[in-house]
Amino acid sequence: MKTLLSTCVSVPVLLFSSMLIAQDSTEAPACEVKDMTSVSYMENLQPNSDIDVGEIYKAKTEELIAFAEKYNLEDFQIVNQDASVSANCCGNYGSQINMNYTVTYKPSYSAFTAFHKYGGTGMVSTYRIGLENCPTDK
Repeated sequence: MKTLLSTCVSVPVLLFSSMLIAQDSTEAPACEVKDMTSVSYMENLQPNSDIDVGEIYKAKTEELIAFAEKYNLEDFQIVNQDASVSANCCGNYGSQINMNYTVTYKPSYSAFTAFHKYGGTGMVSTYRIGLENCPTDK
């Protein structure tokens, strides 16, 4: 009888203690900050040329990845990219290919300067995401 009683008492205690552990293991959301940068590139295409715009787009994508490696952009990832080709307007300049990328990486104020000075971009903008669970000093 003593064994049965101790078993009956210990099961609820174990259940109760595991519920306490489960409640204690809930943590505040993590502070996961990233910089998100948008860059745009434009290249003029010769009038009436038979240029492979897909190859230009691919080469620019590879250049962007190499840029991230060169300037040590940690956790670099292309999250969005698009390209468009404009029609030949007025016969003077030929067509243009416009390529736009949105990338993320670990926060780095110097990366914005690197994109501006050495990225060869026509436009660059950056913003920081994931700050909602962080102290205000990030």
